[in-house]
Parts: sequence; structure tokens; C-alpha cells
Amino acid sequence: MEFLEKFLPLLFMMVIIPSISVLTVFIVSFIKSKKEELKKKIDNELLSKYIDMLADTVCSCVIATNQTYVNSLKEQGKFDAEAQKIAFQKTYDAVLSILSEEAVKYLTAFYGDLGVVITELIEENVNNQKKV
Repeated sequence: MEFLEKFLPLLFMMVIIPSISVLTVFIVSFIKSKKEELKKKIDNELLSKYIDMLADTVCSCVIATNQTYVNSLKEQGKFDAEAQKIAFQKTYDAVLSILSEEAVKYLTAFYGDLGVVITELIEENVNNQKKV
């Protein structure tokens, strides 16, 4: 019995206390890695959401500009280079007015110059509309 009374505190100090430190380091490391995985997943989901939102918005705005502005000018034979510039600007402005401020900030951080991306998407959608 006396042996156990002396051995248990020694065992506690030699084995259990150092084990707690190692276990704590392992747990902290595990939590950090899971946090990073979750953060990447959330960032990817958010980025995907905003890219889809941008593409859908541009497509809708191109269609709306065609229906409300371009088609009537084409019917009248008045859709010239100046009207094309106006149609582009109307579409561009509509896209920016629909996108949320948060979406614009996030997409700008991802793409850099969001204006260039919007311009390319508008041109792509206009070309696709011509094919239809």
C-alpha cells in the first residue's frame, strides 16, 4: 500500500502530466487544420456563389437591354455604333446596380479589375444572343 502511495504521485508526474501537454498540442493542431479546411470550403462556396451570380446577372441584363432597347432600334434601322455603345453602357450599369456591394468587393478581390470581367461577359452574352 505504501508503495502505491509513493508510486501513484510519481506516475502522475512522470506520465500523465507530460501526456496532457502532448495531447493538448495535438488537439490544438487538429482544430487549426479543421478550421482551415472549413474556411477554404466556405471561401470556395462563396466564390462560386458570386461567380454564378455575376454570370446570371450579366445574362439577364443583356436580355433585358435587347428587349427594351436594341430590338426596337433594329426594327427602325437605327442601331448604329453609337446605339451599340449606349446599349453596352445600359447593360453595364444595370449589372453593377443589381450586384450587391459585398459581391462587388468579393469579385473585385478575386478578379482584380471587375470592369474588364463584366465587359467580357457582356460581349460573350451578346455574341451568344446573336447566334440564337
